[in-house]
This record gives sequence, structure tokens and C-alpha cells, in this order.
Amino acid sequence: MKSIHLKEISFSIIANIAKGIGHPHRLELLELVSQGSKSVEALAKEARMSFANTSQHLQRLKQLKLVTTKRQFTTVYYSIADASIPLLIKMLHQTAFNLSADFKHTLLAYQKEAKVKTITMDELASKDYLMIDVRPTEEYQFGHRAEAINIPHTKLSSSMNKLDKQKLIVAYCRGELCSYADKVVEVLTKVGYNAVRLKDIIMTKSA
Repeated sequence: MKSIHLKEISFSIIANIAKGIGHPHRLELLELVSQGSKSVEALAKEARMSFANTSQHLQRLKQLKLVTTKRQFTTVYYSIADASIPLLIKMLHQTAFNLSADFKHTLLAYQKEAKVKTITMDELASKDYLMIDVRPTEEYQFGHRAEAINIPHTKLSSSMNKLDKQKLIVAYCRGELCSYADKVVEVLTKVGYNAVRLKDIIMTKSA
């Protein structure tokens, strides 16, 4: 095979994958599935879409071999097909933050309005802290930071006894577009905890 044919075929395949994920709903679904295996019903609820629309987008992702399926009784679960996919999503977010003024403005405006303090991993090096993963337990079990304990955002009120008010409480969830950590930090701050959100997905140049 000549190199020119190699490029034509290869770039065509890569472009097809890029085109396939180049839809807001499919990109969000792919990001959700990257957190662990999920059913169509669960994905539809998380993405605020109809079951039919969710299923249609998932089928497209499956055609591109970006997701795989597994049936348990009558329920079909979707999983990412390759470990490189979460990295791809993260890099897309980072590139958008670096190059799109609209995206950067939208994200920073939301963070300012939320009034939630953030902190980087480098800044944590000299602090006494407790890290909490506020995602659902299934996502925590799929993969999490080694030092983090799991307190799902929906169970915060019944799990506060696990937290030490003498320590800095650091919360994280699915990334910079996930609001669970913001809500947890807001609640903890109101009842007297020193709480911040981990800022480790999208980094500004000054950070």
C-alpha cells in the first residue's frame, strides 16, 4: 500500500469517528458511559433526554465501536469500548477551554455564580484534607482517586458524620461540567465545614 492511500484511508476512518461524536448529546452520553456501565434508562435520565432519543444516539456510538453492550435479563448496559475514550473527552474539553472564548466565559461565569472555592492537586500538597467522591456508588466503584472516600451527593445529609471539621474537605465528581461537587461544597460550607471543589480537569494557564 502506498503512503498516500494509507493517509486517505486512515484519515477517513478517523474523520468518521470524529463526525460520530460531533453531536452534543452523543458527546454527553459518551462522557456518562465513561463513568461506568449504564443502562439506557439511567443514561436518558442523566442526560435529560427521551428513551428513544437516547437509544438512537447510543446505537450510533455502537456502530462506531465507541461503546459496547451487555444484556442482563431484559436490560441492556452500555460501556466504553476503550480506555482511551475518557482521555479523548478530557482533551476535547481542554482544547475548547484553551481556544473557545465562549466556552471559557460560560464555564468561568458559572463557577463565579456558584461561589464555590476550588483548589488544585498541587495546592493540596501542604494541607490536611479529606477527599470525597460525590458521584453515585456505582461510578465510584468503577474507578476513583486512591485517597477518596465515597459520599454520593444524594446521601450527604446522612453521611456527614464521616467528615472531620478539622480537615479541609475536598469534593470532586465527573469533571468541570458536573454540578454535584458544587452543591455538596455549598451545603457543607453552610453548616460550618471548610469545603472546596477539586479543580483538576480543566486547568487555566495560571494554575
